[in-house]
Amino acid sequence: MAETSLSPAQSAALFDILTHRETYREIEDFKQPGAIHKYGPPFQDDKGKTTSPILQTLLSKFILPLPGLRNVSVEFWKVRVTDIIDELSKAELSESFDKGILGIRKTLATAISALIEYPAKACLGGLPEDKERKPGSRKQEYDVKNPDDVLNAWQDCLQAIVYGNLIDELFQKAAETDDLTQHASLVQGMHEFVLVNIASIMHYTLVLSPEGPNLLRMIQNVHGMLPYSVIRQTLKVGNVATMISGVMRIILAKVSVSAVTNWIGLSSGADEGMNLLQQIISQVLGWEKRELKSRIAKIEKGKDAPPKGVLNEINTWVKDRPREEHDECRRQSKEQGRSIITVILSLSSESAELPEKQHARALEYLSLSLGVRDRQEIVRVLCQRNPDHLTAAIRDGVDAYTPMIRDVHQAVNLSDTLWDFERFVTDMLKISKPQGKKGEEKPPSVEDFVDLLHRHQTSSHKFLHQVAKNSKPLMETWRQYVHKAASQFNANEKPPESASVVPDSVASGGAREKMEEAYSKLGKEDQQAVKSELEAYDKYLKDLHTASAARISAVIKKSHSTPYGPGAYLARWQQLMDSTPVTPDKPKGPVRYGGSRSVKEAGRKDIDGEESGFVNEDEAEKVVDERTPEMPNIEKTVEMLGERFREILIGG
Repeated sequence: MAETSLSPAQSAALFDILTHRETYREIEDFKQPGAIHKYGPPFQDDKGKTTSPILQTLLSKFILPLPGLRNVSVEFWKVRVTDIIDELSKAELSESFDKGILGIRKTLATAISALIEYPAKACLGGLPEDKERKPGSRKQEYDVKNPDDVLNAWQDCLQAIVYGNLIDELFQKAAETDDLTQHASLVQGMHEFVLVNIASIMHYTLVLSPEGPNLLRMIQNVHGMLPYSVIRQTLKVGNVATMISGVMRIILAKVSVSAVTNWIGLSSGADEGMNLLQQIISQVLGWEKRELKSRIAKIEKGKDAPPKGVLNEINTWVKDRPREEHDECRRQSKEQGRSIITVILSLSSESAELPEKQHARALEYLSLSLGVRDRQEIVRVLCQRNPDHLTAAIRDGVDAYTPMIRDVHQAVNLSDTLWDFERFVTDMLKISKPQGKKGEEKPPSVEDFVDLLHRHQTSSHKFLHQVAKNSKPLMETWRQYVHKAASQFNANEKPPESASVVPDSVASGGAREKMEEAYSKLGKEDQQAVKSELEAYDKYLKDLHTASAARISAVIKKSHSTPYGPGAYLARWQQLMDSTPVTPDKPKGPVRYGGSRSVKEAGRKDIDGEESGFVNEDEAEKVVDERTPEMPNIEKTVEMLGERFREILIGG
């Protein structure tokens, strides 16, 4: 092989590295004001270049063509969604670096990035056709209790969906029965693979991640405030228009005096108050804000409290200092190896020299103050803004989906469907909490979440069967959409037309070929350095999938021998969180990262400051130790080819 060439494995590793990096970079960019105005369609009419090529591609190819959503008003994207995203970015929600922990926003951002990079890679690189797995040559029987069969069923299903007729078979069978066992064993095996992976993600999010307890608490608060019984009664109304109007009044109606005076024209632009949805958001975040303020008060009155001037300076920095100063403080903290508190005080009239305990309290005070401000800003943007884009966006969405809601209402008992959903959430909340006597509690296992999904899967099967059986025109619409979506992954054909501004020449393997060409233009020394990293990364990917296969085997066999579930996705997610920089916890010291023990310890505190999650540190470390493997160094590859990959995606 020529020196300037990459092997297929090395080329795949390069494409994986650059897609992984670019996806997260684009998501991170949205915290900067104005990012949404450089996105392209559907937020702007400009058909030129975009600063978010991967996100724009996925949105254009898979989200915009969705039945119902494709009929949404132009204002939905260009006004409602654009303004909400832009205002959230202008709100400058807190950074993990300043807070010293990985908050819910960082947890969700990294989770989304790690998840959507898979369809991004499949869309840009294409799913290669596997002749050995093509329909007709695959294994005919699959045992859902055999881990190897489950893994093979998933790979065979991917081939049959993209290159075979499995989509048509699934839609036809769903109309015939709601019994999973009546489907082909291939589908049953694929279903088990998907179920185990969903259970794994739920377990990891709600139990293992540092923000799991806070997420659970938030879900529980929202669950307790939703008027399920009232909505179920409204869903029983036979007339579809009356039913939709009733549900909309329950969720979105505002009954303040200002709402009435605006409506009749006696006032214009007055604050109309909040609807039920906004009240729930405001109330849940308000409870959290109250707990955070309670902890702030304890610090202010505690014996190790920093001087009042220091606390005032922190408050001023959080509330009044511009974004540019915040960025400069982070830069100095990283470059100089000083905590963010030390840097803030060094730029003020207050002494930056604090005793160790006071410094620790000051860091905690900063984190809590940022948490309070975050919740205030979210409520301001989503619940107190005038005009109310959130309510208008929901109304736009309901208007676009009204024909589909009418079909589903006639095909399915929606009241029973909501009851099934309520029971599922109740059951999920119950099993997500540690079980056992106080002091001897054990966190739930992946197998517990698998059992949860097994118990409730018949509800979703029943819903899909009723829709497929009783609303054939609707199912035909969705069947055509799924066919078009699957064809985006076909490596042998040109992808279907879409609104994406990313050129088709980079799809279905085009970007990968251009990156091989870019590699060939590097100097020999750079080529060798990059190739060395690609070889290490290729081994890393193989180890990832081997470890994931071992864990899915353990979960299916119910051996309870793995602390967390299968999925290379989880390792990528954890890697993004572990590599997040966090302020030093000492006045002078190295920058910490999300994977640092002290950051994880701080993150395992609930919103009220109590320890939550794992029972002890040894158990927590066990999960970290078994999280395999560690990502190798890829800095040279990113440095040499990262920007070129981005240029290729945006058409450069």
